[in-house]
Amino acid sequence: MSDKSWRRNTLLVHAGTPRVENIQPTALPIFPSTSYQSESAERLDRLMAGEVPGFSYARHGNPNVEALVDAMKELEEAQTGIATASGMAAIDAALYATGVRPGDTVLVSQDVYGASLNLLGTIWAESEIQVVVGDFTDLTRFESLLQKHKPTSILIETLSNPLLKILDVPRIAELAHTVEAQLIVDNTFTTPLIMQPLTLGADIVVHSATKYLGGHGDAMGGIVVAREDYHDRLHQYLKLRGAVLGPFEAWLIHRGLRTLGVRFEKQCQNAAIIAEALRTSQIFERVFYPLFSDHPTYSVAQRLLAPALGGAVVTLDLGGSQATAFRFLNELQLVGSATTVGDIYTLCLYPVIASHRNQSPEERQTMGITDSMVRVSVGLEDPDDVISDLIQAAKIARRKDGSVVMQQD
Repeated sequence: MSDKSWRRNTLLVHAGTPRVENIQPTALPIFPSTSYQSESAERLDRLMAGEVPGFSYARHGNPNVEALVDAMKELEEAQTGIATASGMAAIDAALYATGVRPGDTVLVSQDVYGASLNLLGTIWAESEIQVVVGDFTDLTRFESLLQKHKPTSILIETLSNPLLKILDVPRIAELAHTVEAQLIVDNTFTTPLIMQPLTLGADIVVHSATKYLGGHGDAMGGIVVAREDYHDRLHQYLKLRGAVLGPFEAWLIHRGLRTLGVRFEKQCQNAAIIAEALRTSQIFERVFYPLFSDHPTYSVAQRLLAPALGGAVVTLDLGGSQATAFRFLNELQLVGSATTVGDIYTLCLYPVIASHRNQSPEERQTMGITDSMVRVSVGLEDPDDVISDLIQAAKIARRKDGSVVMQQD
């Protein structure tokens, strides 16, 4: 077990308790077994009933998965949790855990990940769940939606994708609870290093563990952590839906979690340097970064984010059209073009064809996502090399587009 007095980076390295009889390995072995023998039929009966700890069948539990979940419970100050096969499965599990039923309403921030909007608008909507999408940066508007719809569940993100808006989580949680709504917070972009939403009033927290938690682009998974009240429904979801995380993926993500402190802090530092340099270059139509004073949610960011930890994503509006964005991506030499964040490499994504591909042009316009916008997930390279690559690609893209490239001396 971890010591509650340990500081964050110590906790990151040591959280998650290996359970191996008679030995104490520094690295937990991988347990690929699909089933586990029990010492007696009576004990197996108690195991299957959840009355004693242990393992019986991989869909019900696995030592590697349990170690990862234990670590995340400590980091997010949660009482229960599960690991899933993907971040999308984590969102699905969280919604199920709130007990939403046909005829109920789910409020969702317009700024959440596009696939989360699609999940609610298709699978859950087909189950006769009413889905209401709104701009939750306007708390007056949010409160009116609460009073009108009396939702069962609310889904938001801590840092939105790709515009990096930060919502007032404590106030949203407070307002949600006045109508007995349950707040689900996707904490993927901030990680527990920047924010612990459960301590701010949220009911359930989810992560795409594929991103910063794993951190190396080699394992897909999801995490759901919550108060003890949600234990039964979360574990029922895994047993019945079967969206379980594999032991090898759990091992990789847990290994990545141990270096999250040094990785993510450095990525945040790099992002701040890159964002400032790109803004100063005046080549881009606009540079979005949560700690810039011209960001629409800057005042909330000042209150909820640490001064040096504004996240590791920078979003750029090149100005122009989709063709401009394509030329920019094609001209990149160091920075890769891939549909993820949180890797050790700096990667660019074009939301129009990836994260928000299924949103209509009108919906993207309402969200503020333009046809010339790209998202940069900052990695661990030297920031000066990343800056040079992004600027040279932007110059070529805008020159071919006929745009005037402005640059300070």
